[in-house]
Amino acid sequence: MTCIAVSRTTVVVSSIDVDKCFVYSLDSGNVKNLTENLGEAYKNIPINNHDLQKACAAFSADGTLFAYNPNKGKLLSIWNTTNWTLVENKSLAKHATNIVFTPKTNVIVVGDKKGDVYAFEELPIRILGHSSMILDICISDNEKYIVTCDNDEKVRVSHYPNGKNIVYYMMGHEAYVSGICLLNNFILSGSGDCTLRLWDFNNGDLIDKLTLHTAVQNVIEIENLAAIQLYNSKDVHIIKTEKKENKWNIKNIKTLKFENNVLNLAAHGNQLWILTSNSVYKYTIDACNESILRNEDVEMTHVFETLSNLVKSFIYLEKTNLMTFLYNKMIDKQIRTEQYKNKSSSPVLHQIKKIRTGVYL
Repeated sequence: MTCIAVSRTTVVVSSIDVDKCFVYSLDSGNVKNLTENLGEAYKNIPINNHDLQKACAAFSADGTLFAYNPNKGKLLSIWNTTNWTLVENKSLAKHATNIVFTPKTNVIVVGDKKGDVYAFEELPIRILGHSSMILDICISDNEKYIVTCDNDEKVRVSHYPNGKNIVYYMMGHEAYVSGICLLNNFILSGSGDCTLRLWDFNNGDLIDKLTLHTAVQNVIEIENLAAIQLYNSKDVHIIKTEKKENKWNIKNIKTLKFENNVLNLAAHGNQLWILTSNSVYKYTIDACNESILRNEDVEMTHVFETLSNLVKSFIYLEKTNLMTFLYNKMIDKQIRTEQYKNKSSSPVLHQIKKIRTGVYL
């Protein structure tokens, strides 16, 4: 499982399978592997190659802090980005499934496999819990609300930081909800059921639904648009909201196609970075003109070559990939449901006959 995170001056590519987190400076071109600086005690712990995990990484809004989850143990590693020194390694109750920073106050918020969400300040504080693992988190710009989604098909809006005070649930997805974002005062959610759904932030009502050709894996907001990563796919969809006849709709305005499968997405300002299994790409987004331009400047050639070589050093272990596990589990459930329907559709008289035969025997 691999992820990418970006700030104004830095690109980070991280793989939890091989336990590497490479920091690439856009200013100097220097590369640093953060995992090599976690201390001798950490190096002596064996790599975890059996537990289901998800690579998570995030920058604070002002770019001064960075956090990610290493492979070994249940750790949250926090770094000062001005000189890339380790601030602290914090212990997690369960493996992290999502890491975000609050927009204004730089508080780190972590969702985990148990379904809990913690805010990390001086001490970790449990702010809310779901009945199944958290798969994505976003926080409103005013930091009054936190939106979470889980493996049990739910999207939830809660007050922040008092997350036990639930505003409402949004129900309707038919599989795990893999990604959410706040888009133009709406909530956009993507799911293993191959749909994107647009919800009214004020009351939780479903406004529109768009069906794609495969499961959604990642949803991120960028410049009033959204970039959608699909499961095991070479495509990224660019989505916008539009109003027609007094009704808001989801519209797919462009599909970006790549030679290899897309692994992760990240955005900073109007820059969209896309990580594939053997390369890294950068796009500039102009939401007003619906323009999505690939950055192919000569000055950036070395950047892309360096990042691509770092990505090629990663390995991918499907047996520990959390999103692959969730997808396969969903498919197995669909097969069992279909088999049950086929059995249940047998003639009623035949069913009664079998019951009577059993009784008389």
